[in-house]
Amino acid sequence: MKMRRLALSLVAIMAMGNLFAQSNSDILMKVGKEKISKGEFVSAYQKNNLISEASEKDLREYLELYANYRMKVQEAESLQMDTSVAFQRELSSYKNQSAQQYLTDAEVTDQLLNEAYERSKYQIRASHILLRCLPTAQPKDTLAVYNKAIQIRNEILNGLDFAAAAVKYSEDESARDFVNPQTKRFHYGNKGDLGYFSVMEMIYPFECGAFNTSLGQVSMPVRTQFGYHLIYVRDKVPAIAKIFISQIFVNDSLALKGEARPEIKTKLSAIQSALKTSSFENVVAQFSEDAASKEKNGNMDPFTPNRRPGDYVAAAIKLKPGQHSEPVASILGWHILRLDSIVYSTVNDETRFMLKNKLSRDARSQKSKESLLNKLKKEYSYNEKGKAAAMKFFNKNLSESYFQSTRMAIDSLKGIEKLKPMCIFADQKISAVDFAHFVSRFQGSPINIPMADFLEQIFQRLVGDRMLQYENSQLTNKYPEYRELVKEFHDGMLLYEINAKKVWNAAIQDTVGLERFYESVKTEYPVAQPNDSLQYKPLSEIRAIIINRYQDLLEQKWLQELKAKYPVEVDEQVFKSILKK
Repeated sequence: MKMRRLALSLVAIMAMGNLFAQSNSDILMKVGKEKISKGEFVSAYQKNNLISEASEKDLREYLELYANYRMKVQEAESLQMDTSVAFQRELSSYKNQSAQQYLTDAEVTDQLLNEAYERSKYQIRASHILLRCLPTAQPKDTLAVYNKAIQIRNEILNGLDFAAAAVKYSEDESARDFVNPQTKRFHYGNKGDLGYFSVMEMIYPFECGAFNTSLGQVSMPVRTQFGYHLIYVRDKVPAIAKIFISQIFVNDSLALKGEARPEIKTKLSAIQSALKTSSFENVVAQFSEDAASKEKNGNMDPFTPNRRPGDYVAAAIKLKPGQHSEPVASILGWHILRLDSIVYSTVNDETRFMLKNKLSRDARSQKSKESLLNKLKKEYSYNEKGKAAAMKFFNKNLSESYFQSTRMAIDSLKGIEKLKPMCIFADQKISAVDFAHFVSRFQGSPINIPMADFLEQIFQRLVGDRMLQYENSQLTNKYPEYRELVKEFHDGMLLYEINAKKVWNAAIQDTVGLERFYESVKTEYPVAQPNDSLQYKPLSEIRAIIINRYQDLLEQKWLQELKAKYPVEVDEQVFKSILKK
């Protein structure tokens, strides 16, 4: 793998860069049957050097290096090293990976990235009320849920406490207290409180609803895959990486109810009094009931805001370093917190890079694909004149029972072959038979929406898949930089394979030749002896050095053979025009 990386790095240094070469097509040299333009050579040189600072000696050395590179690639192609299954599989994988940036709308992707970058600068604390509504719900049912959400929002705006409304109305079960039927354990409800979160920590529509709602306000109903949410933004702070606190803890199962037994009240009062006259560490030693933190003078492991309940975090971050809080309730008991320090997140180019990687895997990236598909439909003159008749045919001949079957074939339904193409774009057609084949993939799947709606969803998915496949096939024609990127990788793989075969592995495997070469150079590695006798380091001690030198020898001999097979001709006039720059 190390050798492969070196080979690919060499190709990166020698990268073709034909995007710029188009501005100067004068032929600088011929290597065998391959013609190398002046622009191509200059672009390759400038990948890692400044042409304005290059001497004639620099350019001639690079010219020889570049010619050697092209000879090796041609030799590898003549041996058909790029036709093996393994080679084609790796090349295909690279092409697909590199193509992804062209299969989304770059403008929309940049907008999403900029949005995520700005949101990463903050953390929001929010509560919500959920009213469930399936994505496949009928319009009248969706409207009924929406209107109910509006009604609840109006009650809150007219004075109903949001937490009380969450307990009363939310269909997120975690909002209310409950007893686990299996364990019989009691669990406190969160009253809709979701704590603190930042970008990409909630589903995208919910994140948008939270970040687009002002502090202290309640959003209009926000639709997600789960239903409609009312979002109450309770706090917004600069993004925090870590919070360092110490605590005094008193165990009390009633704390979250806002209640405390008399003896607990007495202890909490004693702690508050002790903190006025004694150090925090001494009070920890005297009162704290958390054995783990007590051993460390109350120090807790640092945490991020999304890893603790909202009230706990809010109490900590409102303190100044060294200050301690009033008792804070949790499901475990009471916490008196001392803020030691806060480390705020650094938002920079590295953040942007990480967000870009996350964005490609996040559901919001679908917006970019949808935007690209809309553009491609215009570019490729998409029309679906035959779709209505075909959909009528399928709705008539298919029943929901089809999807519970695994045997019924629909691509041979009577009359299907007479239907016109359902859609046409560029030189592509999607026929009713194509659609039937695609529909058959969903046999055995439950259908939770009307048949017509389900078929429409499947059709749009098929169109999207086919259009992106077609666009992928056109990338080398549409984007010169992509074409050159793929070529560079192709040639880099060939360079690695041919070097491994002719030089690297050959030197290691040719034990006889290696021994012979060692004998010819061993006098360069003498070992001093007390009696002044002449001895040399054994091959076993300098094997790596000898292998490297033998590889150099094999490469030089091989290059002489290649030069005879692929003659190099340089146009001196064109070369001198480069020197003038």
